[in-house]
Parts: sequence; C-alpha cells; structure tokens
Amino acid sequence: MKAETVEHDKLLLSRLQLFRNVDLEDYALLDLLTQCEYRQLDAGDIILSTEAENHYLFILLKGRLAIQLNSHDDIPLATVEPGECVGEMSIIDSRVPSAQVSASEDTQVLVIEQDVLWRMVSVSHEIARNLLYIMSERVRYSNLVIADSLEMQRKFQRFATTDALTGLHNRGWLDDAFDREIKRSERDELPLALIMIDVDNFKKYNDEYGHLAGDQVLITVANAIRSPLRPNDLVARFGGEEFAVLLPETTISNSKIIAERLCEHVSNADPGMLENKTLPPVTISLGVAARRPGYSLDMMIAAADVAMYHAKRNGKNRVELAADVPVDVPVGR
Repeated sequence: MKAETVEHDKLLLSRLQLFRNVDLEDYALLDLLTQCEYRQLDAGDIILSTEAENHYLFILLKGRLAIQLNSHDDIPLATVEPGECVGEMSIIDSRVPSAQVSASEDTQVLVIEQDVLWRMVSVSHEIARNLLYIMSERVRYSNLVIADSLEMQRKFQRFATTDALTGLHNRGWLDDAFDREIKRSERDELPLALIMIDVDNFKKYNDEYGHLAGDQVLITVANAIRSPLRPNDLVARFGGEEFAVLLPETTISNSKIIAERLCEHVSNADPGMLENKTLPPVTISLGVAARRPGYSLDMMIAAADVAMYHAKRNGKNRVELAADVPVDVPVGR
C-alpha cells in the first residue's frame, strides 16, 4: 500500500474494527500501513485453507467471505461482512486454520502480514485493544455455535429415542434400556418382570373411526399406562398398537396385579372427541413374563408375547401369565 493511498483511505481505515479510535496520523503506524496491500478476490478464491498455515490477517473491505469447515460444504458456517476480519486466530496459535474462508462474490480485502500486525500492536495500544476485542468476539461466537450444536444434539437424541406420537420412549431406546436392566437383575439376583400390551381390535377401530381417531386412542392408552407406574419402571411403545413395560425388582405376582391395574386404567380412559364425535374407549390385552435364569431381552419379549396372545384368545381385556412361571408370595411394591 503506497503512502499516498494510506492518506487517501484514512477514513475507510478508521471504520474498520482493527483501526477503530486509532491515531492514523502516527508516523510509525503510517509506515507500517504502507507495508500492507489491497487484494482483489474473485468468487471462489480461497484465502484461508485447512491444509496450509496462515501468516496473514485479512480485513474485508468490500464483498463477502464465507466460512466453511471444508471445501465440500454447500452451506457456509458463517459469513464475514465488510469491516470484519479473519485469520487472527491462526496467527495467534500458529496452527493451521480450523475452517476454510473464501470469497462468495467479488471481494476486496486488506492484507496485513503477521510480523507487521505485531509491530502495529507494539506501536498502538488501541490496535492491541481492538485485536483483543475481535478475538473475544470470535471466542464468544464459537461458544454460541457450540451451545447451539449441543442443543441440537440433545434434540436429535431425544427424537431418536422418543416416539413422536405418544411421547413414550421408542423401540430403539427399549432395546438398550431394557437390556441393561435385565443384566442388572441377573447380576444382583433381583426379580424382574415384563408386560407386553396390545390394544384390542385396533384395526377395526381405525377402519370405523379413522386413523386420526386411532392416533388419539394410542395417546390415551399411553397416558393411561404411564400414570400408575413408578418412576423407575420402564415403559415404551413397542410398535404399532403394542406397548412394553419393564418392572424392576418386582415379582410375577405383583406384576400381575400391576398389569390388571393397567388394564383397568385403559378401559376407564376417555379418548375424548374428534370432529364433534365422542370416541368410545378401548381395552387392552396383557401378557406378563418373569425373568428366568439366562433369559435375554428377546426371550422375555417372546414369553410375554405368547401370554398376551393367550389373553386375546381368551376374551381380551385381560391379563395372562407366561407358561411355567411359578406363582410367588406377593411383596410390597
């Protein structure tokens, strides 16, 4: 940058973040500015790469810069507007830039070599302060990005383990959580029971009242099942109109009592109205299986499933125990 160019562009420089409130009449600083250059960029030109070291601070004068994690990203992580700068972090930590920066349109930047930048900092306390402010804003923005990313991860994790319709956990969560509880029961020699639940005549209900009514009934059933359970009982939508409840530290006799309570809760639950029509209540059939030595989750589900289908064949709206299950003395829940 020539000396006459510096004199001509003092007003422009004073509006940049780095030179805000800086005495641009200082001869030492003017001499350093003559060692900087204006650079014209075409759309797509890269000024920072994740594959090469950076030794320059780039201040955007005109146009727009795009920040991307790599060259394959279609959507930029952020954009740089006139007056802002990039490259300061890689100069400070002497590492390869963590993101790629390129021109998204015809762009003009002021380029300051790192040794010149450090000499500017020595000459002007205002430049040192402005650079510190720029870096703190960059860290603040990075923290916001991280916070947003963590929140999105939590949302995705919640969506991945929760059934969108009923709000219960889904089959993916069930496979993991139930299996852990079965292993704990085996290790600590604690009783454990599984209840498999199926809504009676659900296909007929859907055909007669419509799928929206069917969805409303599933929500009603889910709430009726969940309400009487303990906080440590595990409940999930198994799929379709099937639900599963795992009862830790609960004997088969007490599990049968709980299953009958669930059966009663559902039959008394009011599905409400749909399109000004009162929806009739539904019933459920339940099968109960206890953990036996060496039982896996699949084995418990299979045993409870068989008992549940026995309940359906025996009239529905009832509870059946899995075969070959000893009836024990009830203990307090």
